[in-house]
Amino acid sequence: MSPMPADIALIGVGPRGISTTERIAAYLNAQGADGAGLTLHLIDDAELGAGRVWETTQTHTLCMNTLAGAVTLFTEPGATVGAPPLEGPTMYEWIQLLRGERDAVSPTTAALVDAHPTPPHIPEAFAEEIARTRPESNPSRALYGAYLNWAFAVALAQLPASVEVRTHRARALAITDEGDRDAIALSDGTTVSADATALASGWVLPERTARERKFADSGFTWVGGNNPVEQNIAALPAGGTVLVRGLGMGFFDLMALSTIDRGGRFVTDGTARAGVRYEASGNEPRLVVASGRGYPYLPKSEYRSLPPAADLSRHAAAVRAAGRRPGQIRFGVDLWPALVRDSFAAYYRVLSRVRPEALGESLDAILGRIDAADLESVASSTDIEAVPAALTEALTGVGGEPLDLVGWIDPLRGAGDLPVGELTRIISDGMERDIAEAIAARDSPVKAALWVMSAGRKPTTLAVENGRGAEEDRTGALRDYLAFGQMVGSGPPLFRTRELLALVDAGLVTFLFLIHI
Repeated sequence: MSPMPADIALIGVGPRGISTTERIAAYLNAQGADGAGLTLHLIDDAELGAGRVWETTQTHTLCMNTLAGAVTLFTEPGATVGAPPLEGPTMYEWIQLLRGERDAVSPTTAALVDAHPTPPHIPEAFAEEIARTRPESNPSRALYGAYLNWAFAVALAQLPASVEVRTHRARALAITDEGDRDAIALSDGTTVSADATALASGWVLPERTARERKFADSGFTWVGGNNPVEQNIAALPAGGTVLVRGLGMGFFDLMALSTIDRGGRFVTDGTARAGVRYEASGNEPRLVVASGRGYPYLPKSEYRSLPPAADLSRHAAAVRAAGRRPGQIRFGVDLWPALVRDSFAAYYRVLSRVRPEALGESLDAILGRIDAADLESVASSTDIEAVPAALTEALTGVGGEPLDLVGWIDPLRGAGDLPVGELTRIISDGMERDIAEAIAARDSPVKAALWVMSAGRKPTTLAVENGRGAEEDRTGALRDYLAFGQMVGSGPPLFRTRELLALVDAGLVTFLFLIHI
């Protein structure tokens, strides 16, 4: 056995830090090491366990994008890890045990929770939310933070008793070489010296652009690209007009904080196209919103269960084939055509089930045409639109509802010169359609196709990481695909899109092209 490092530094003690701590413990225990002489330095200036994003004291208005039944901090049996997994509860199973529903979870999971009781103030502070949470619920970020804190305590308890744990409530500023060791400068003026350092950072902020710095220094109220609960949202003027850049999760957070947390109410209303209407408090600002793509992230489908597994069989075969060839994997040429085929196949499978009369050929014939189409001749590392356009053309005549994947990649094509009112109308009409597709869920051919695009991101990233992918893809096809997959698959819960549309209809949100800022 190689000599054990005397000091390990872990920078970041949120979800990644918890998992890293648990795996360190698992490896030590698997090797029969008692941990004598080992010091684990845990470095974070945020709440240890919950981290900054999932802080337990934040407003309960903000929610997770992930479902309660789909998130866990524990390795699962059969996971490809080098040390034995620690079987523990998903967040929903943890909630079930807090409710006393022991028969709903495995005895192993229940035993782990029994051995590490949740602090009693948690079920008291979150009683209402715990009572109503379902596997398909989007829990508050604060409640997830409580789950993380509990999982962190469990991970620490797995460490051999001889391991010394030192916490440093400070931000790591720099790492420099100190012989064979790392010298980590902290924001409190101290330095940690470590034999090994693991970076487990979560929310990483991009550097401000020159335009953003100009805005920030202009004297205007400025909310930058950071965790909204840590910024001065209260400074946004009631009744004033606020320019917002970005239509991702940060925007939906800002939207909720500047409406719900200012006394506004979203009320169920079957006569409203959003399904809800907004009752203003008079304290909310008016939001003018722009983003690079210009269109809001799509709402997640309302499956009322965990999402279905996407069929990525063609993509998986392409990854295997590309890995056997010499040279780097070219996403745009080697993988993208297969992923587009998987997406179209998913579309037509659902269409054949829900509206078979729309098809002019049998499903088997359509799938055959999808696989036989010559997409490789138009594939490139710089463009992702040519391949789906070619497949749409190859499928001419198969039915009256063709999949326009290019239209989803660029949903506002040709609308760059429209005035704000017309652009807002087009986007809000699109959101009304998006809501209907999300409600249809498993019965939406479009959602089936886009779910493949979302699900393909992880295996694609794994296939091209560590230098295996061609560099030219990173500024072209791969970059554009990952952004597209995020837009269609990592959007807000459906109720947030309903709320956004209700705010548009209430005259409190309008849209602007980013180029006009």
